[in-house]
Amino acid sequence: MYGKTEAGVGLPVLVDSSGRLITAGGGKYREKTLSGNQFFAFCQTQDMALYTATSAIGLIVYNPPNSGKNLVWGKWAAIVWATSATATGLVLAISAQSATPTTVTAATLTGSTLLTGSTGLTTGVAIAYSVATIAVAPVIAWPLFHNTAAINTVGAENMSGDLDGILASAPGTVTVLGALGAAFVDIDVAISWTEVDA
Repeated sequence: MYGKTEAGVGLPVLVDSSGRLITAGGGKYREKTLSGNQFFAFCQTQDMALYTATSAIGLIVYNPPNSGKNLVWGKWAAIVWATSATATGLVLAISAQSATPTTVTAATLTGSTLLTGSTGLTTGVAIAYSVATIAVAPVIAWPLFHNTAAINTVGAENMSGDLDGILASAPGTVTVLGALGAAFVDIDVAISWTEVDA
C-alpha cells in the first residue's frame, strides 16, 4: 500500500505490529513499548561509585553472552538530590562480562516499559542491578552530565537525555551508569533500552 504526500509523491505507508496505520502522535517509543521489547531500570536513593569500579555501585545492566539480543539505549534520567561534595557528573561506561556478576543487589524497579504494576513486571534478557561485582573495569562510552559538586536539595534538578539508539550493548557486556570524577551520594537514576536480535 502506498500513500501520497501533498506534493503527489508516492511513499509506502507504515503500520504497527497489529496492522494499524502509524500516524503522528503517541511518541516515538510507543510501538516499542506496546510490542513488549522496550525495557527500563530505575535505582532510587542510590550511592554512585566511580565508573571504573569493579565493585560497581550505581545502575548496572548486564547483557548475558547467550542472550541473542543487543541492548539499544534510549532515554536516561538522573536527580542528584542530596548534598555530595564529590558529585561532579555521570557517565555511561561499558565492559566485557562473560559470567553473571556476583555480590549483586537488584535495581529498585526494572522490566517492560508497558507498566503493569509495582512488582512482577515482564522482564527481558538483560538484568539490572544497583550493586554488582564485575570482571573488568569499565571505560567511558558516553558522558551524560556534569554538575557542580556539593549540590543539595535547594539546587536539585532533573538531568535527562536520549541516547536515541546511538549506542547499543552487545551480548556479553555490562553497562554501567557511574560517577564521573569520584564516588558520591545520593542519586535517583534510570535508563531505557530496546532489546533487538543480535
